[in-house]
Amino acid sequence: MKKRIMLVEDDPSHRKLYSSWLKIGGYDPRVIDDERGALDAAATIAPDAIIVDIRLPNVSGLDVIETLKGAPATRAIPVMALTVLQSQHDMDACYAAGADAFVSKPDHIASFLDKVSDLLR
Repeated sequence: MKKRIMLVEDDPSHRKLYSSWLKIGGYDPRVIDDERGALDAAATIAPDAIIVDIRLPNVSGLDVIETLKGAPATRAIPVMALTVLQSQHDMDACYAAGADAFVSKPDHIASFLDKVSDLLR
């Protein structure tokens, strides 16, 4: 059975790219384009992992991660922060919010899929 990965990403081109990479990697991507519904979607989808873009239009991805990690139904699900931000400060902020992994955009497919695989261990 394919591992289900929930992708929270507002940018249509990034949704398409990362979703296709997840499919190539043998995963079952479930795309959420509205960060406000991420918690409800996570409870409904029951993903094996969640990937959250940090720069979302209405709510910070850091807030989304904190909410997911603070909710009993989703706190055990591994979360990867996905962002164009690349400084150590940004990485530290993602881990402080509860992220289990950090990926900077753009990434290469092999590196991205390795990080997803590591996230699921």
